[in-house]
Amino acid sequence: MLELIPVISRVTDYIYVGNLNAAYNGRTLCRNNIDSIIDMSSAWSRLKVDMGDMPDTRPALKHCCFEDINECINASTEKRKRVLVHCRDGFSLAPMCIIQYLMVKQNMRLIAAYELLRAKYPVNIKECHQNVLVSLERALWPGGEVDPKCFKQALSRKLAWT
Repeated sequence: MLELIPVISRVTDYIYVGNLNAAYNGRTLCRNNIDSIIDMSSAWSRLKVDMGDMPDTRPALKHCCFEDINECINASTEKRKRVLVHCRDGFSLAPMCIIQYLMVKQNMRLIAAYELLRAKYPVNIKECHQNVLVSLERALWPGGEVDPKCFKQALSRKLAWT
């Protein structure tokens, strides 16, 4: 059986992204001084937010989940505590949640938030998660002149480290 290694990266001073193995590896958590964990996987956690199977036709429901995520991230960062946002493989759902946080709470545009994360961590954002981010971009900056296909093309880039 292939044992997956912990994958974790610092996105901002207090926000980290990683996979399930990073979240359950005490050495990794200690080495990175992680104080809080937001679990986007199907594993047990104190804050469990499952958006993986939500239909794309209910974006308002997804944005409600974002409020919970953002509240938890804010609670940690305001106290200068490090928070790890993780999902099972760490490549799509957790990065999407961090990108939306950067968009909503730090007023970053989608591409800027994506590029910031992508420069520090390998991403492979699924199309359903891309759609959520594009709809969030439209909601936050209505009347924007950027074609959603351009966003999705940029979000499809998979390499983070070269």
